[in-house]
Amino acid sequence: MGHAAFNLSSVDAPVCRYLDLDDCAGPGAALILSKDERTRAGQFRFAVDRQRFVAAHAALRYALAEQTGQRADALRFTHSAFGKPSLLGWPRVHFSLSHSQGLGLIAIGERGPLGVDVEQLRAVPDALALAATHFTRLENEALRALPAHERDQAFLTCWTRKEACLKAIGLGLIVPPDRFEVGLAADCRSVEVPVAGRILWLVLQSAPSRIDSVGSIAEWRQTHTRVSAPRGATESFA
Repeated sequence: MGHAAFNLSSVDAPVCRYLDLDDCAGPGAALILSKDERTRAGQFRFAVDRQRFVAAHAALRYALAEQTGQRADALRFTHSAFGKPSLLGWPRVHFSLSHSQGLGLIAIGERGPLGVDVEQLRAVPDALALAATHFTRLENEALRALPAHERDQAFLTCWTRKEACLKAIGLGLIVPPDRFEVGLAADCRSVEVPVAGRILWLVLQSAPSRIDSVGSIAEWRQTHTRVSAPRGATESFA
């Protein structure tokens, strides 16, 4: 099997929206959060970070309330052993949340587990060093081949694609990001992630385009009990 293993129509996420975290939180946003969420918000040192956390999680609750018909403050979450959240009592409702400074991104769907990641465009002086640790051989070669002025966006695109896939499968650091290929382009493709003798198949695409950021969204579609080296990453298994 290769990148045509299944229909690459698109990620099933009818809800995929950006959030202005410095503007979307009303005065009562914290009131709809759980005690645990408020505790986590209180652990941030700076007020702006607390405000953005509250805004992001309140916005997610409101979006999930629209999908389920439940009150936003009545929604309850559970977490996997690796920390991936799910909506208690609603096993078919999949969602993911990401935020970068004052920008958030949420996705909600019903077909398979979702992962999103967003990064505001910015200079990344250590892009090549970070890529050497986290990207595959082919991804590193492609990044080094780009003109210097194109590397920041390409690096952040690849980074968000890796993070989106890892968040979709929800296995945390068990899966090193240099073990699977996502590419530097904001294309739609299938991605194969080897985990414990199995291949997890995901569909990966870019989030809606913005000029100030890059975002990616992934959906876990299938699992196969067959190990194969991801494309371009053979050296990672040496």
